[in-house]
Formats: sequence, structure tokens, C-alpha cells
Amino acid sequence: MKKFLIKISYTLLPLWLLLVAGVIWFSLCICPYTSGDIGRLQLIPFGNEYDSTLAKHYIPGMLFTTVYDLDELNRSRADVITVGTSFSERGVDGYQNYMAQRGVKVVNCERHMYFNPYTFAYEIMNLGIIDSTNAPVLIVECAERGVDEFMYRFDPKSSLQLVRADKKKLARKSPNQWSLARLRDYFAYRSGFTTPPIIDLTLDGDYFSYPGGGQRLYIYAEDIQQMAVNPRHEEKMRHTWQLLSDKARDKGIRLLLVVPVDKYDLYQDHIVDNPYARKTVNGDIRRILGDDPRVLITRDCLEPLVERGERDVFLYNDTHWSYKAASAVADEICSRLAQ
Repeated sequence: MKKFLIKISYTLLPLWLLLVAGVIWFSLCICPYTSGDIGRLQLIPFGNEYDSTLAKHYIPGMLFTTVYDLDELNRSRADVITVGTSFSERGVDGYQNYMAQRGVKVVNCERHMYFNPYTFAYEIMNLGIIDSTNAPVLIVECAERGVDEFMYRFDPKSSLQLVRADKKKLARKSPNQWSLARLRDYFAYRSGFTTPPIIDLTLDGDYFSYPGGGQRLYIYAEDIQQMAVNPRHEEKMRHTWQLLSDKARDKGIRLLLVVPVDKYDLYQDHIVDNPYARKTVNGDIRRILGDDPRVLITRDCLEPLVERGERDVFLYNDTHWSYKAASAVADEICSRLAQ
């Protein structure tokens, strides 16, 4: 036994101590500075100063309501109900908060209540959970990268099980910092032996206020996986839009589809020596659904900001837009609702 322990002390023990030291270093020196979903996903230590600087411009407080189950939704009374993807979950710097600042009462459906926002929007109308007595307007938001697939997979059911999102679990949800697996990922992404989930490109100007990084563009690799709408999905997309429109009309609800542009699409014309094809998804959506004022392609109101040199329209360390874009989108939504 003594010989065994001595052997371990100079074989396995040093390796174990090295791994423990590596995890401690990673957890204390890297993880606390991986800000933004891009930083957290690829473990890039962007730091926290950029976020805290932008946060000084946020609305000081949450002015809209989020519901977490169907009972709450059924009891809600508002000017607008929103159903969407992660762009509808931004909180104080989200477009709903800027709508609320403009006097619009907004109720948002927490996105863990459902998988497909189009299917869920149809079901809550069809099953009588919402109608014109809840809110005269329903906004269905779906980020550009998901419009094709979610519309094609639109499959409403005749019954909708009560879904509850645990608020405490959602608040605690974050990557495990004290993790050997995350330390492995950190080195794997930098070794070149694995394909990273984030792509780093160079822009032709300073489009971000991040110190020393204004010309760098970090995007999801999946943003360049589908550059156009699948032609085989077009007819189903038209059918989905028609069903949603008909159901909203039957319920006395005004329907508005909001399509957040993705980061690559918005900045693609400013990428130096862009190795990727031009993305046409937004144009395809407009062609398929028609030039309908009920469909808001947010690229139309955000691209002018980029073209005049506005920095941080999207977040440097994140795949979502900033408070500047959220405010501009809220202005456009309110303008359309006033017509």
C-alpha cells in the first residue's frame, strides 16, 4: 500500500494538481470576463467594461411585463402581446421596454413556454387563451435565422398543455464555470483542432466602441450556414402566414411579424475580403410574404444606422442588437401601429 501511494504521489498526483490549478485559473481569470453570448460560448474574455458603458444608456427599470404560464397570459390585459425568440428576452434594453417608454403597455410571453413562436402564437389564439380582450395587437418576433425553419415546421395542435417556466431555474441558468470540460473547450477552440462556434471577421471601419476592436466582427458560425430561404419551403411559409393572418382576423387581433436581422447580414457589405456568399434571407422573406406592412424586416430600419457610421448597432460581444437598435425598432413598430 505504501509503495502504491508513493507511486501515485509522483505520477497521478502531479497531473491531478495541474488540472486543479488549470480549472482554478480558468474559473477565476477567464470566466468572469467572458461577457456577451459570444464571449460565453467561445470563452473569449472581452471583459465587462464594454457592457457596463453601454448599460449607462439603458432605461432605468423594466417597464413591461413578462408572463411565465398560460394562466397568467389568459388574465393579461395590454396594448400589445409579444411572442418571440431571444430578441424578445433582452429585458431593460429590449424593444418592448422602449415601446413601454413610449406609452405602450406590453406583455411578453417568456420564450421557454414554447419552441416555435409561430405555432405558439397560432395556438394561443385558436384555443381562446388570447383574443382582442387581452390585447388588440400580437407581435410575433422570430430572428432571421429561424424564420424559414419555424414557418416550415408550423404544426399547431388541437390542445395546448399548460406550460410553466420555472423563474428560479431560469435566473440560475448559466454555463458551469468550475468545469474541466469548459477548460478543455477553452484550449480546444484555440488549438485549431476543433471548429469554433464563432467566426471573427474584419470590417472596413470602426463599427463598435470596444477599445481596440472597432473593426472586428464576431458572428455565430451558423449565421453563414443558410444564406437563402429553402425554395422547397416557400409554399409552406406562405400557408403559415395565411393561417396566422386568418386566425388573428377571426380573433379581432392586429398581427405584426418582426424579423430581427442577424449580425452577419447587417454588416456583410462592410466585411473586408468577405469569403462568404451574400445573404438574401430578408429579401426572400419579403418576396415570399409580399411587401406587407404587417411584416417588419428590421434590416430596413437598422441598415441606415450602420451606413451613417453609428457604432454598436449590434453588440460587439453578442449576437443580439444593442439598445440603439432596440429603440429604433420600437420607433418603427409604434409608427406602424399608429397607422
